[in-house]
Amino acid sequence: MRLPRSIALAAGVLFAVTACTSPDSEIAENITDPDVVKLGETAVAFYLSSDTSVENQAEKRPGYLVLVGADGGTRLVETSGMSEPHLAWSETGLFFSDDSRDYILGKDGLVSFENKKASHQQSAFPLPGGNGFVSVYNDGFSDSGYTNQVAVTTSTGSQLYPVEGNYFMNALCDGVLNGIATEVGTHLPASAAIPGMRSKADPTAEPELLSQLYPATEGQEKVLAWRGAFDAGDHNRHVPCHNGVITFLSDYADADGDSHMTVVSWDTRTGNYTEQPLVDAQGRPIIEGLVDFETFSQKSYDARAVREGHLEWLAADGRIMRTAIASGITEPRFDTGFLSGNDSASQVVFTDRSIHVIQETFDGVSPVKIKRFDRATAGLVTEITVPGLAQQRGIEFNVRGTAVPPTA
Repeated sequence: MRLPRSIALAAGVLFAVTACTSPDSEIAENITDPDVVKLGETAVAFYLSSDTSVENQAEKRPGYLVLVGADGGTRLVETSGMSEPHLAWSETGLFFSDDSRDYILGKDGLVSFENKKASHQQSAFPLPGGNGFVSVYNDGFSDSGYTNQVAVTTSTGSQLYPVEGNYFMNALCDGVLNGIATEVGTHLPASAAIPGMRSKADPTAEPELLSQLYPATEGQEKVLAWRGAFDAGDHNRHVPCHNGVITFLSDYADADGDSHMTVVSWDTRTGNYTEQPLVDAQGRPIIEGLVDFETFSQKSYDARAVREGHLEWLAADGRIMRTAIASGITEPRFDTGFLSGNDSASQVVFTDRSIHVIQETFDGVSPVKIKRFDRATAGLVTEITVPGLAQQRGIEFNVRGTAVPPTA
């Protein structure tokens, strides 16, 4: 499925900011001195990165953390940039990175630590109890396999170590970071003896691997289990985990090459998993009328998406869906009015109280829009319009990571 304007690096949706054609001065006027910036009353934060699809980029471009107030006003913190950044927000503050440093922005100001790493970030999570943050970065193919990097950042510094495999999906389970890889690197031969871990339809396809990434086990990842899912479109970066069980939506082919769309519950303690087909209230596959198969990959949800036995998610047509984890029955909750397609893209952020939906329209004019809904009632609480921020020196930027206060 081709995503609009920017490359979806096997993640949910990436958002190309083309809201207006601001001159250099407009961005420069909003850049905040890092020595004095504070988190303040920020309502939403997102990260602007240089669009890697723009041709003829002869030099490295900066990135910007954008702090959005309730009135739509913005403050920007300039960084050295990331191709695909993510944010994490806890009671400690707001965590973000670039390819050379890690940052924590709090009520008293900004601290940063040197940490040179890959520019493609897979995920970022706050650790329980305000004990820092853990994040994953994609270092790409190595001579022997595939390497990701795990960084642990606290108030005193950052530590980085490599893990084997490409862990597109990550889940934090009671302070333990687990990853699900669709490119498993040097671990692949170990799966050969396990029934169902080789595709009859495509011998080159790899099964999914579940590993513990943090805390490290003897300095490396700990392999937990395998799943016979091939060519999986399971690339939502942050997925929920409750009582050691990871829950996610899966679009994959089995060992015979047959396609499936399911909700998966994968137990990190036993390695066992269960899954239920995604069906509507009448028991029909959701692609027979409820959801367009061609746009299913544009779904959005995050680590706090589970509520009352259901996984809630934003579909490309703008509706918030709820899938019963035990049965797979999927029903629409309400329409946000924000579509994802060739001309726009939307992302959702869940908290216990609220559902925040962020949308861009690729017309060179429209501002970024943010809606906050009450999670219990689905009522619209606030709507924020964010003008500008579209271009600098003719190079487009992408909205990559988005975060809101954890109690919002």
